[in-house]
Amino acid sequence: MFLCLKKDATKLCIVHSALLIMMVVSVAMLTGCVENLDKSQYRVECKISPELGTDSVSLMLLMEDYNSVYHVASVGRDNASQAFVFEGNIEEPTIAYLKFSNDTTPMMFILERGLTQIDITPNGLVLSGGDANHEYMGYLKARKALLNDKQMLHREYLGHMAADSTIDVAVEKQYLSRDSLLTDSLERITVDAINRGTVASKIIFERYVNTISRKNLQNIYKK
Repeated sequence: MFLCLKKDATKLCIVHSALLIMMVVSVAMLTGCVENLDKSQYRVECKISPELGTDSVSLMLLMEDYNSVYHVASVGRDNASQAFVFEGNIEEPTIAYLKFSNDTTPMMFILERGLTQIDITPNGLVLSGGDANHEYMGYLKARKALLNDKQMLHREYLGHMAADSTIDVAVEKQYLSRDSLLTDSLERITVDAINRGTVASKIIFERYVNTISRKNLQNIYKK
């Protein structure tokens, strides 16, 4: 089963923050609907499109210790269904991901208090929830829009080359300039998102810091 947003390997040990995430997580339960969640409860509702099939799935947390090292903890598991729920208690929002038995690419999100809804479709992941997940999805949408613009520009350039292999130097410079501008925009929104210092920033750092050039890496604030 192939489910992913981006094929980036999750780093389990990084030293990019001195902030310790203190949390107490209860063992997640796969139960029915909870109408009223108290201030420390979370509820993650997941749906998988039928055409994707089903796999055993686990809810995993990346927990940071006093040395700013991440450790993986499993807090829930569903054997095989197209709609499932994870519930429990948590003190602070933290990085989490869904790990499918037949897919090595984790689906990352932020486990936070309240209700989080995840729809897994052939086109990717649709996520709704609290402020932290809203911030994360906002970045992903902006990133996707810029990547789409780069792909359109690339197709336009290839189409021009196919029509006229003797492309004018000035025209080629124009394409390269536009591509460079889009690339810089991608890096800048990533640096800005990381520098916010939120939980969403940690996921963005984990997944996309390796896409930033050395020039723009210097603009990331040292934690």
